[in-house]
Amino acid sequence: MLFNIEFDHGDALEGYLVPDGFSDQPSIIVRRDDGSEILLTCDQERPAVVQSGRHATGLVGFRIDATIMPDLALQTRLLISDAKSGLLIYRRPSADNPLNLKLLQLQLTLLPMVKFDLFCSEFFQFSVSTVERFGHETTLQAFHLNNTPSIYISGRVLFRNYEEFLDKGFKVVANIPDPYYEMATRLFMIKRLSKHTFSFLGERDRILLSPAVEYFADINLGDKKEIARALKKAHDRVANIFRSPITRQLVCTHPEQTVTRREVAPAIDALSRFAVIGYGYNNNHFQDEVGAMLGVPGHAVPIFPQQSVLSDLATILRDIPVAEMWLEEDIILDYYVRQAVAPYIALDG
Repeated sequence: MLFNIEFDHGDALEGYLVPDGFSDQPSIIVRRDDGSEILLTCDQERPAVVQSGRHATGLVGFRIDATIMPDLALQTRLLISDAKSGLLIYRRPSADNPLNLKLLQLQLTLLPMVKFDLFCSEFFQFSVSTVERFGHETTLQAFHLNNTPSIYISGRVLFRNYEEFLDKGFKVVANIPDPYYEMATRLFMIKRLSKHTFSFLGERDRILLSPAVEYFADINLGDKKEIARALKKAHDRVANIFRSPITRQLVCTHPEQTVTRREVAPAIDALSRFAVIGYGYNNNHFQDEVGAMLGVPGHAVPIFPQQSVLSDLATILRDIPVAEMWLEEDIILDYYVRQAVAPYIALDG
């Protein structure tokens, strides 16, 4: 999906929305300050989109003016989103001035930090959370909003594919989970996926996780021996879902790539470029530093609390040799991260 606002003169604005489907007819939802909404079909032709083979008709542009919204110039919090996916396309800068900052919250855990994202997004003109569910093209478009100086992007993206944007003004923050806790999170979520769906998982994630969903559907996660047998007998497509996902996310360009010890050093190098690094769920330093970026007290920044059911499962996994083997690179990376953040954790304690 491609999108952008070409201009906003107050009493008129124009933009475009190129959908993922070649022949799809895009529509937008325009929300006024009072919360009321208008549904508009994109009916402005963009010939270049047809010439590039990106869309069948090129009817992907839209124009909003006084004929559609007489008081358009008075809408200080005007918001435009894609009618199909709900993706934010444009938010008019409000009078209280959004932060002049481009920030990526690199999510290194399968379970998103929903409250954290909601809190942070209020400080920015454009924001998108769990961006990976929209696909690579849409994610790139979010990074490429060059005319928007205030951007918040959050997601479980492969860092190497977007590292270049650090040289284009983006800062990165990340809270690094304990490897066993993250493995417990994945097991728990995959077990639930056999009976439930989750909106924060895109189609690609569901496909990638499907072998493990089927494999662990009948496994009792409260039985250590049963878990150990399941891990030991798991085939490569299942095992690869759990093998050092943190290191993989930092150094790989494809989600099914495998990592070895050689990738630990590049992963550490990647982390060295981040503006703020947190560790686990007992590090107030992460909140304080993010709060300083946003101009608020650290204690006001919400974090994802540790879940006892996942902590108990992580404790079980620590005693299973196969789990340690699968997490080898993440465990090594975890050691160096803990050494680096130890002074801050000590101060927090």
